[in-house]
Amino acid sequence: MIARSFKIMLAALLAFPALFAKTYDLTAILKLAESNNRQIQLAKADLKTASAEKLSAFSRAIPKIDVNAGYNRNLQSNVFFFEVTDPATGELQQGSFKTSFSNEFRLNAVLRQTLFSMDVGYAIQAARYFDKFTHFNFQNVRQQVVTQVKTAFYGALLAKDVLRVATDSQASAKDNYENIKAKFDAGVASEFELLQAEVRWQNSIPQTLRAKQEYQLALNNLKALSGIPIEQTIELQGSLAFYPELPTAVDVEDVKEQRPDFNALNWEKKLQQKNVSAQRANFFPSLEGTFSYSYSAASDQFKLQRENDNYIVGVSLKIPIFSGGSNIAKVRKASAEVDRVNTRIAKTVDDIKLSLQNTQLRLKEAMQRIKATETAVKSAQRAFEIAETRVENGLSTQVELKDSRVELDQAQVNYFSAIFDYLKAYFEWEQTTGAVTFGGF
Repeated sequence: MIARSFKIMLAALLAFPALFAKTYDLTAILKLAESNNRQIQLAKADLKTASAEKLSAFSRAIPKIDVNAGYNRNLQSNVFFFEVTDPATGELQQGSFKTSFSNEFRLNAVLRQTLFSMDVGYAIQAARYFDKFTHFNFQNVRQQVVTQVKTAFYGALLAKDVLRVATDSQASAKDNYENIKAKFDAGVASEFELLQAEVRWQNSIPQTLRAKQEYQLALNNLKALSGIPIEQTIELQGSLAFYPELPTAVDVEDVKEQRPDFNALNWEKKLQQKNVSAQRANFFPSLEGTFSYSYSAASDQFKLQRENDNYIVGVSLKIPIFSGGSNIAKVRKASAEVDRVNTRIAKTVDDIKLSLQNTQLRLKEAMQRIKATETAVKSAQRAFEIAETRVENGLSTQVELKDSRVELDQAQVNYFSAIFDYLKAYFEWEQTTGAVTFGGF
């Protein structure tokens, strides 16, 4: 009775984490990834940077106003005494005057406005291009993460099925060993048969442990992609029994228009070309206008006395004469960046063509394996039904029935493995064509 109670308590403790496990389907996992994935968060930060760059560029064309106010307290008063002779009377007269006062107040305000600068205009256009570039780059990162999450989700489902089959296979091997051992003890089975059964059982144990580890690794990978805490216990709701139809071939030109990474490269090219123009603007003069106002007051008391104010308007012309070759170097460097982007664009086109061909081949091969393993599942299902009938009629043992069940499960795993390979290729196809769906297929 005590042993039975202990087993019940042990089973309850083992099942305890599963009672508090959260269940996620693909849609829920994708929503978590949208909010928590680190790559997406970095891409969102780039969007904020682009917005700040645009504001910074426009600010260069907007007037700037600086105001400076101050107060001085003179600790020593400077008084000058003088003597003069009155021309009319000939008398000597004395007087004095101050050169500083105890309190001095001042205020300066300067308004600056760029009247002409090619660099400012190019900076505003470049900021707009950078905003477009970061927008498409964000969409590209988002599609990459969605593809990774989808693949990881169905990979975890496959690992779970593999673990289930490995566990059933180990249980079947153990039951078979115990059956052979009972026959060996009864003298109706040989030692050779007993050793074979024991080897089969012992070999199944590391396979189960490996399958368990692979399943846990798959779950951890999915948690990392979607921002779920690693220590949290989760259950996945989904199935590998469904898959989309084989996609048709697409035109490369249509794919280029849909792919966010290709659009990002095009805007990066425009940005680098505008940078060349901006560097060439360093050879041209710039004109700036200023308007300043100054006010001052001085008094021995805290009053605004002896006030003085001035209004000044000015124009500043800056003409670059010689920069030691640095401006020429900057133009050449900017031109080299344009050449690099052109090369990356050409390479991306080549990669698109290659990826379209390779994913199409993988899709077709995986579809063929799906059809082949589907036939194997039907045969294994029929064999299992026959084994059930034989057991009912006393012509077979429960061990043989379990073996038939394990073979059926293994055939189903092979079937699901083919479907997973097809889905993985299909998700790659979506990313290659720029038509990633943010949900199921």
